[in-house]
Amino acid sequence: MLSALLNKLRERIETFLSAHPVGVLSTSGLHGAWAMPVRYRNCGLEVDCLIPRWADVAFHIEQDPRVLLLVPNRDAPATRWLQIAGAAQLLDLRRQVPVGFQISDFGVDNSQSPTLAPHASAGVSNPQSPMTNYQLPDLYVVVRITPQRIDLIDESQGWGARETLDL
Repeated sequence: MLSALLNKLRERIETFLSAHPVGVLSTSGLHGAWAMPVRYRNCGLEVDCLIPRWADVAFHIEQDPRVLLLVPNRDAPATRWLQIAGAAQLLDLRRQVPVGFQISDFGVDNSQSPTLAPHASAGVSNPQSPMTNYQLPDLYVVVRITPQRIDLIDESQGWGARETLDL
């Protein structure tokens, strides 16, 4: 009975993750807490977030791999979100490409990254610029989150109502 309930919760969490591709990744480090919006994809309950290589979040994860990912449901009539606490691992796309990795899974392509063509927006063409030779693996890293606890908060069920999956 308990197993069946946990399997249903697991399915609801996976469905929620698949339907909402943007979240807020929070870390802590020597200079305190840090958060940034991220695009992600999930494979079951495991989550891969795409972040810029220069982001402070990457530095903080190197110091302390504990993270919190918040995924809001903006379409719900009441406040509803998913909270994943887990351990993060940085995957350098120049050395380690996750199985089945497609940059399009994250809703990003070369044309959406202003740092790939900095001179184009200014109306200047400079093919000698080192910035024009960057590829997406040079600009982004993947943060793989292995969940340790997942909370599905649904205030349509009452203030603070939550279902928890401890892994």
